[in-house]
Amino acid sequence: MLRTALLLAILALASLTSGLHFYLRDGEQQCFLEELPKGFLVTGHYKTEEWREAEKLYVENPGITVGMTADDNEALHRVMNQKGGHQGKFSFTAGKSGEHTICFQAHGAKAGGWLSSSVVKFTLDIGIGEADDGGRGAIEKIKDISEKIRVLNAQLEEIKVEQNYQRERELEFDGATSSIKRRVIYWAFVQLAIVAAVCYWQLRHLRRFFEAKKLV
Repeated sequence: MLRTALLLAILALASLTSGLHFYLRDGEQQCFLEELPKGFLVTGHYKTEEWREAEKLYVENPGITVGMTADDNEALHRVMNQKGGHQGKFSFTAGKSGEHTICFQAHGAKAGGWLSSSVVKFTLDIGIGEADDGGRGAIEKIKDISEKIRVLNAQLEEIKVEQNYQRERELEFDGATSSIKRRVIYWAFVQLAIVAAVCYWQLRHLRRFFEAKKLV
């Protein structure tokens, strides 16, 4: 039994995320009609849960498989044909601007469809992102980051050079200071020696003077 329901949504050029849920039986198909700008990336996550009558609630069943398709209605071209498990994700890029039909179909684990008498709750989150530029945006971001890193490395090298220069200046200053200290100490000893020699000469001269005058 095939059931197709078409829902129309006009999407803005900014990022948009929509969440919804619906119910399917084995082999049933649910379709959505989306107006997509050219090159926009569509991503989505889905999750299925089977109704358990005995427990009166929906539970996950790993045996469920999901078929997903997306068709460009203007170009009559299928842009996605994907199969997945009871939960997963999907993505495709709109080739041209215009209406796209996105369909989902649930299948049971066994031929003949054990889901035929049960109901599957299908939870879907679809995100419409910015135009897919083939990775050029990411490349530009990487180039920008690389340029910033290069500038930072250059600045670090300049800082290292400046630090080495300052270290050399400090070493030169320390050497000059040590030399000056040695010279000061040397001249202090020289002056002390001169003063001592002058004092000795004066004392000797006074002694001779006193001896000559017969004062001593």
